Amino acid sequence: MKNSKTDYTVSLWESIGIGIGALILFLVGFSYLAWKSHNNNFDSERSQAIARSLISYQIPGGSKGLYGINIGGGQLAIVSSLKNLPNTYNSEIKIIVSKVLITQAENLDPRVFLDSQLIASYSKTLSKQFCNRTSRLLIEKGQMLLSDGEHTSPATQYTLRNIVGNYQREVIITSLGKDSEKKGQIVLQNINCIIREN
Repeated sequence: MKNSKTDYTVSLWESIGIGIGALILFLVGFSYLAWKSHNNNFDSERSQAIARSLISYQIPGGSKGLYGINIGGGQLAIVSSLKNLPNTYNSEIKIIVSKVLITQAENLDPRVFLDSQLIASYSKTLSKQFCNRTSRLLIEKGQMLLSDGEHTSPATQYTLRNIVGNYQREVIITSLGKDSEKKGQIVLQNINCIIREN
């Protein structure tokens, strides 16, 4: 019995077809991972779990998670009150909490995750215990330009920041409405830092 050897060469069109098929598979896989990651970041329970791994908090009337992400060894989460300002989509209270490596802290300002802009007319700095250390508490009051870009609301914003180990810990509490200071104070008084050994 003779051994027959058949040489087969791949044509240019077959090569192009294989390349396009591989590219389509890559794009489908990448799109799925991006979609999955996006959905995970906006999952309410996951967002609240990330927030509660960094701080304990209480928002009067209950809370929901808006966004949560693990970023290069750090974490960031946004939670809000269940109640919105009347006739708007803006939550009365919003908390942004983050824990990022000191080396990354200057490149990540948690305020970029706010969908509104505070126009402060008053600010003062106090000291407050946070993460078992005396921390700088920045209190700002003024008008919040709401997410629709047209309306404003009285607002009070509290910012706590401290260094714990290799991480910068930060909490930003934004409270809207006529009684924004009172509501914000209630949330601020219930904030406690959670520190776990890394």
